Amino acid sequence: MFKKGILLLLTLLVVSFMFAGEFNVSAGKTYTLSPAPNANYADTGTKLTDGSFNFSWGDMVGWDNPVANPTIVVDLGAVFEEISYVALKIMYSAPSAVNLPEYFIVSISEDGELYEDLGMGITYAEAPVPNDTIATLYWANDEFVGYGRYVKIEVVPGGNAWTMVAEVIVGDGAIPEELGAVVGGTMDLTEAATVSVGKPYMLIPLSSDAYPDTDSIEVTDGFARYSWADMIGFDNPAINPTIIIDLLEPTSIVRVSGHFMRSFASAVNLPKSLLIGVSDDGMEFRNVGLATITNPYPAQNEFINEIYWVAVEPVVARYVKIEIRPRGNAWTMLAEATVWAVK
Repeated sequence: MFKKGILLLLTLLVVSFMFAGEFNVSAGKTYTLSPAPNANYADTGTKLTDGSFNFSWGDMVGWDNPVANPTIVVDLGAVFEEISYVALKIMYSAPSAVNLPEYFIVSISEDGELYEDLGMGITYAEAPVPNDTIATLYWANDEFVGYGRYVKIEVVPGGNAWTMVAEVIVGDGAIPEELGAVVGGTMDLTEAATVSVGKPYMLIPLSSDAYPDTDSIEVTDGFARYSWADMIGFDNPAINPTIIIDLLEPTSIVRVSGHFMRSFASAVNLPKSLLIGVSDDGMEFRNVGLATITNPYPAQNEFINEIYWVAVEPVVARYVKIEIRPRGNAWTMLAEATVWAVK
């Protein structure tokens, strides 16, 4: 037993060393926080990348009902080519009014100015998360990886309570098996079929008068052609354009996408991503994923590109909400929104 224990300990130490020294490229790196954490749980400038994530108030930074979503920007110090994993070590303590975040959105940049959305951290490694523990909320994708130096993590709190973060982990390269990470977008779609064609929908806000949705049919008419007349447009909208599709009955959703025009000559760019939400009643929505991958990949100019999300497992709902996250001050032209489902 003693020898087995020693061997197990050595194995764990080796794994930890490899994890910290090779895969985890954020260890010891600098970062910025916005808004500033609560003064009672302030940051020393090193807490989130020091390798320590104990269940200890002094080891964490915290926000109490922040005015904006807490955002962490990690400077990796150099450009990395295969960012495949981003995780937050989060405190959960119901007696102390500390909630788990709903999710986070991670993006990456080479210069700290222009960011590309990578995905959504919505999975907890320890689910269901026990009370009074440190949980791991993560995003992972070993096929469509990130390239850059700066990693931005926007945390969406879980209700009106404290959000306490103990550590940030950014992984580069092959994801270690011991993490047990579930990689998104790997579901078999062989039996999936389109269920959104001809379905009613609502736009918030309405599209531009120059490219209107005259008969409220353009978005689900089944056509995604490279034609101005076949698209609706939004010109630098004040709020993120949102489509809510009514599938008319509870449906096992496995894929959601939008087809967008890209034309640099016409100042039309692709969105950064699509935030996907679902609802049973059309009133209360829960976000389930972020569409960031394009088809074709990489995206092409003067072309209709599809931006899509694939579920890890079917999501049953009647209503699908697609929130478009525009890229810069330019036109966003949408040709079609599509939902796939299985029986």
